[in-house]
Amino acid sequence: MRDTRSPESRLLDLARAGDEAAFDELVAPLRERIYWRAAKAVGDLDEAEDVTQETLLRAFTRLDTFRGEAKFSSWLYQVGTNCIRMHLRSRRRRNAWSLEDHLREAEAADDQQSLAEPTRRPDDLAMEGELSLAIASAMDQLPPQYGSILRLWVEDGLDLKQIQEHSGLSIAAIKSRLHRARRKVKAHLDETYGEGALLAA
Repeated sequence: MRDTRSPESRLLDLARAGDEAAFDELVAPLRERIYWRAAKAVGDLDEAEDVTQETLLRAFTRLDTFRGEAKFSSWLYQVGTNCIRMHLRSRRRRNAWSLEDHLREAEAADDQQSLAEPTRRPDDLAMEGELSLAIASAMDQLPPQYGSILRLWVEDGLDLKQIQEHSGLSIAAIKSRLHRARRKVKAHLDETYGEGALLAA
């Protein structure tokens, strides 16, 4: 009997049965967008990668909750949004604890001059949203051949096939440019703020 299911449906059924390779194939076209959404939200490229991994792990372990009432991509992006929210809540708690420790140290310090001009730490920058602005600025500095593809992907929400139709590039070339865009954004941040300076928050 001929299998009339769509490729996505077949991959979903295999993934629900625990087939990790099928799940990887299913989410591969969506991974970069999840990453860039996380990067813009959390303002940190390394943390964005952590959020992406958490999103994919959570999606894989909860595939049974996907009922097919919406597109799989929409469901996966919602999982990603939830992971971003949890990550930001966790970071705010960490920052609060860090601030309390810092205040205790400040109160016990004898050098009043050091209190007058406190050092701005990476977690302070993160709390003010400067990291997110830095990433947005770095994305704006990309060469046109990378920036245009990234905007279609992140801001316009086009999928790989739609970008292919819009740009005339092959799927492989689009994936390559998205990957290079990520590397260039990180290189720009390292060059502007010092290697790892913004990624330590």
